[in-house]
Amino acid sequence: MRTTTLKPLSSSDARAAIRSCHDELRGLVTETIHFADGAATSDADFEPLRAHARELYEAFEEHIDFEERILPTALRDVIGWGSVLQAQVVEGHEKQRAILASARSELEPARLSSIGLVHSVRTVADTILVDLKTEEDCLLSADLDALTIDGRGG
Repeated sequence: MRTTTLKPLSSSDARAAIRSCHDELRGLVTETIHFADGAATSDADFEPLRAHARELYEAFEEHIDFEERILPTALRDVIGWGSVLQAQVVEGHEKQRAILASARSELEPARLSSIGLVHSVRTVADTILVDLKTEEDCLLSADLDALTIDGRGG
């Protein structure tokens, strides 16, 4: 997953980079859900599920860090709202980090029953999907660059 940038970006390029990372994360979430669903219907070894969940959680945390580094660029053209939007995302990230910390501890073999592990992983995966969609719908979907160019709103 791309978590660095090589050149200075426009705000729209920064938002596109975030959306691209979101697409990659959705792929990891889908894979992890597949393993969780498979584990729920069998008495198979739960290590593949734990491994996929760890990979997802690590990738999501890296993405959160990346997003916080790139947000000032992504939102810089939002006159009067960029700092507000950035604060909302950072607040959401604090909650996401707490969820990830708890979820990581639940991956330990002695922590949860197999059904509990599946439920925990599915809950975190679903939460990640909702968070990605919320960020895109509410914070990153507008053509924010146009706000600074066309003050008449269209």
